[in-house]
Amino acid sequence: MEKIGIYIHIPFCKKKCFYCDFTAFPNLESRIDSYFENLKKEIILYQKNMDVEVDSIYIGGGTPTYVDFKYIEEIIDQLKIFDLSHVKEFTIEANPNSLSLEKLKAYKSLGINRISLGVQSFDDEVLKKIGRDHNKEIVLKDIENIRKAGFDNLSLDMILNLPGGNFDSIKNDLEIIKKINPQHLSYYSLILEKGSHFYSIYKKDKLKLMDDDLERDIFSYIENYLKNLGLNRYEISNFSKKDFESYHNKKYWSEGGYLAFGLGASGFLSNVRYNNVKNFVKYENLINEGKFPVEFREFISNDEREKEYIIFKLREVEGIDLKEFENIFGHSLLEKYSKIIEKFYKEGFFEIDQSLKFTHKGFDLSNEFYIEII
Repeated sequence: MEKIGIYIHIPFCKKKCFYCDFTAFPNLESRIDSYFENLKKEIILYQKNMDVEVDSIYIGGGTPTYVDFKYIEEIIDQLKIFDLSHVKEFTIEANPNSLSLEKLKAYKSLGINRISLGVQSFDDEVLKKIGRDHNKEIVLKDIENIRKAGFDNLSLDMILNLPGGNFDSIKNDLEIIKKINPQHLSYYSLILEKGSHFYSIYKKDKLKLMDDDLERDIFSYIENYLKNLGLNRYEISNFSKKDFESYHNKKYWSEGGYLAFGLGASGFLSNVRYNNVKNFVKYENLINEGKFPVEFREFISNDEREKEYIIFKLREVEGIDLKEFENIFGHSLLEKYSKIIEKFYKEGFFEIDQSLKFTHKGFDLSNEFYIEII
């Protein structure tokens, strides 16, 4: 029986941040009831057609913790039509200012065992400039409640190169992270996505960001600092204590299967990638017709899957196990891609032994390799 993950998208939030281009809608309470009814129907559609073992669940958004607890409870009850007895990791994303101790205890009672908290920065001025509706004090209170509720697997999401941020603000953030002592940390570089407020003002030359060299220097400092805290880098943007790597997210990087439910959600199963519609009316109409609410579906050929495997596995610090690659694809990675690997090896991008993995330079300039291999 195939082991898969489940991703559930909750597209509601209180306020859309300036960097966000996700399928998320602020202050749309009128849609919440009907959305969750349709979400339950979608889950049933898939369960009727599948025989799988679920070993991870991830509820993302939007802000899943923005909606009333009863909706999360209803969805988890609906998921029980699958076998959930093997779930190792059950994450819910949260934003500060959307949590209470009561709500957190209720999540814990449902079997959720991991909180991913969208902090982004502990600098109040930076938080204002990126459109967040919380401050440092609120974050620290929420983290206190997360611990009081009994969660021993806390992940913080942080963003590097935010407007108003600098080396000093990053150092201050790291000192606070040291005191919090999370089990997991994601430190992403700001990406200017089309559809976000930041993208539009950047195109008007009204957004000042760090230059690439400074950003790389700061990230190296972050990596060394976190390593001293026992938070080791295991993926290009992710750090964790021993045995606290994100089990669910590693499915994405290892081409593992996962179902996705909800508006705009993306799934991957049996070499087929699919994306759900992003329009509430289309989503509802398709589900009420007994159809999967999918707007795009593609079969991933063996050649495409092989290249995706290379790209995603190289995101992880451990890289690509050469024997494992040959067992999966039936040929040698080093032989098939000898010219491109040799070129970047000579430029200091790779270490090669029983695996192929990026050096620090390779991680910093990984896009140069990815462009050529695609």
